[in-house]
Amino acid sequence: MKLKKIGASILAMAMATSMLAGCGQASTEAPAETQPTEAVETPAAEASTATEEAAPASEAKNIEATEVTFWHAMNGNLEAVLTEITDEFNNSNEYGIKVTLVNQGAYGDLQTKLQASAAADALPDLAQAYNNWLTPYLDKIVKLDDFVANDFDNWDDVVEAYRDECSEFGFIHAVPYNKSTYVLFYNKTMFDELGISVPETWADVEAAAKTVYDAKGISFIGYDDLAGVVEASLHQDGADYVDATGALFNDEKGLETFTYLSNLYNNEYARLVGEDGYFSNVISNQQIASYVGSSAGVSYIKAEGWELGVAPLPGNVKKAANMAGTNIVMFAQDSNKQLAAWEYLKYITSTEAMTKWAVGTGYLPIRQSAYETAEYKTYMEENICAAACYEQAKDFFFSPTFEASNDIRSTVPSTVEQLVYDKADAQTWLDTIVEAVNAQY
Repeated sequence: MKLKKIGASILAMAMATSMLAGCGQASTEAPAETQPTEAVETPAAEASTATEEAAPASEAKNIEATEVTFWHAMNGNLEAVLTEITDEFNNSNEYGIKVTLVNQGAYGDLQTKLQASAAADALPDLAQAYNNWLTPYLDKIVKLDDFVANDFDNWDDVVEAYRDECSEFGFIHAVPYNKSTYVLFYNKTMFDELGISVPETWADVEAAAKTVYDAKGISFIGYDDLAGVVEASLHQDGADYVDATGALFNDEKGLETFTYLSNLYNNEYARLVGEDGYFSNVISNQQIASYVGSSAGVSYIKAEGWELGVAPLPGNVKKAANMAGTNIVMFAQDSNKQLAAWEYLKYITSTEAMTKWAVGTGYLPIRQSAYETAEYKTYMEENICAAACYEQAKDFFFSPTFEASNDIRSTVPSTVEQLVYDKADAQTWLDTIVEAVNAQY
């Protein structure tokens, strides 16, 4: 497997991981793409490189007063809510623990600083991180298995896909925190006018697309994330995407998936975003009937003179929805700091704190019990985006992490764009994307 240039990987991840918020809350930056999404096992030899020095969870109540540093990339209102919850912990914990939040800017800045700090053995006690940032310094991550087993309030209460993502390397390396997903935004006013029901299947999408195109002369659907739609569509058709060995979709299911996508584009039922940047701009101007994008983008849609609808992603043989957002990783090597950091992680991921975080920021709760609180139920009644996210939580998937994953993430969008411009047939889509993916290994 060939080595990749560090600079290119950092750039790719900065593009791929800047999703900021969940549903219904304005963020401080334009909405961005999610990461690729499906679990893959990592060899045990790689997993064993993580630090073995985690303090026993049974000692969690024998904690001396200490300071814990937490590097994050939350800005604007997101930072304000995180600060409020952290201040509550600092003022209420009985051990004299003080958590100091350190804002490192955007996700790309945080990733770069973590990589440099890992090389210098100067990592913080805690940090937000995506899995595919961590492979260069897995040996510096504290294994959390004992903490979770002995001192976490119902790990099974955490959404299953989040738990799986946080144990991708063969051990629990993180706890989930700020999570979001992709949803279908649509012009409800236009749907109602044309008698279109919200599509639940690919066949529904194709039928609705024809109706819109015939009546309005505009495309029905767009995708902010072209790599994401390739991966999600394959999963929706019951196919695998990639793993550490290469593309896994060079088969009949892959051809079926690309028949669906190529037909949408070739019939002008789907379009590229072009100079508009994000489809939130296109739908705001009523130049498209619907689009698939990050739930973070809802605050950028200007539904003036029409009503916005939000729904789970359509599926084919099954439903599958991209999930995104960072987890929190522990790097503290001092056993007392580990115990203190764990107290904080338990606090901010508790049902009460998670509900406050989700309602205050629009991120999705990581716990099922938070979804069931009266406060969050009320929030979902008032927030159609949050309700759609919750409805498809059982269908979340996440992308595998391996050496070539960032490069695959970078090359697929431009490959899809060229196929659309060329009005390529389904077989050409399949052959070209398989070749582009495998070229990254």
